Amino acid sequence: MIIVHKYGGSSVATTEKIIRIAEYLGNVRDQGNDVVVVVSAMGKTTDALIKLANEITDKPDSREMDRLMSTGEQQTIALLSIALQSLGHKAISLTGRQAGIMTEGHHTKNRIGNINGEIIKKYLNEGNIVVVAGFQGINERGDVATLGRGGSDTSAVALAAVLDAKCEIYTDVDGIYSIDPRIYPEAKKIPVISYDEMMELAFLGAGVMEPRAVELGSKYGVEIYVGKSLGEKNGTVITSKEKVMEKQLITGISINENTLMVNIEQIPTYARNVYAIFKEAEKHGINIDMISQNDVSSEEGSFAFTCPKTDKSALEKIDATLKEQFPEISFIINPYVSKVSVVGVGLVSNIGIAARVFKVLAENNISFHQVSTSEISISMIIDEVMAKDVARLLAKEFEI
Repeated sequence: MIIVHKYGGSSVATTEKIIRIAEYLGNVRDQGNDVVVVVSAMGKTTDALIKLANEITDKPDSREMDRLMSTGEQQTIALLSIALQSLGHKAISLTGRQAGIMTEGHHTKNRIGNINGEIIKKYLNEGNIVVVAGFQGINERGDVATLGRGGSDTSAVALAAVLDAKCEIYTDVDGIYSIDPRIYPEAKKIPVISYDEMMELAFLGAGVMEPRAVELGSKYGVEIYVGKSLGEKNGTVITSKEKVMEKQLITGISINENTLMVNIEQIPTYARNVYAIFKEAEKHGINIDMISQNDVSSEEGSFAFTCPKTDKSALEKIDATLKEQFPEISFIINPYVSKVSVVGVGLVSNIGIAARVFKVLAENNISFHQVSTSEISISMIIDEVMAKDVARLLAKEFEI
């Protein structure tokens, strides 16, 4: 059996932790398993690399940032391979390129296009524990390309899909909780959760898993175990909804602090004008999330949308471009908001959940900027100073 393990930055933050992981992986290998390990950069290495670039310029080139950020994982794979070899195990480290991971899209936020699984299988057949740099691959131009925050999760699940392997994600928490326990200490651990619910929670801001990783798991039928590094196997399994026996009314609540809201005013809100704005956003790789329109017919209409705070510099670029097309336009960026979401398959079949959500807001005199819904979620844009309070109140209301 092939098992893909993934260890996050906090799990490999020191050489002592790397040695303990090497010992554990050796035991897994000795039990007759083929082992592939995907690792992140050590601790806060990626943040430190970004800080170095920002000391030179506040707008570093995205291609060069990919080159810079990819070096963090390359340190980890070498150290873990050295640790494994020192314990008498055969091991080899591979960058994303060496592992055959091909990417496509924009620099710093690429997607995996294809993986040549035969490369890793060859090294496994030679008796190696294969240690792969997460978060990265190579694009069609031969450049190093990174997958964005949480990209190592995506690397691990994609490799598991290609290798027809089990996938185990190890982090500094012992599973997935209904809400971040740091916000609400009474949070409950979820033993089994469906791909759909986990994808929604991840996309809406729950930081334990990267949404694209869950999407890949769902698409290729890869069950994903999430648990604490070197801890007991009592974490959370992400699987198909058919295997989730108990369907909660509300499964979880998430807060996405990486959100900003853009208000665009003084523009005729015809489809051709809205298209021009979003076309420009697409050109700069801006990920549009929620959209609301306040005035449909006015020559001086307005609408708003949200996107990640990490897209702020790209937004500032399109602001200048749009003012050439629409001289009267008002382009207001509000970074002081967060998105709070409730998620659960129970939303589909139970009447009154939305009423209970807004009852909580009404009873506590809390206002909101935007609302969006899906079959299994309700999301609200709230002033960031109130976001955690709203999440706690909702957790109490739904007893999760």
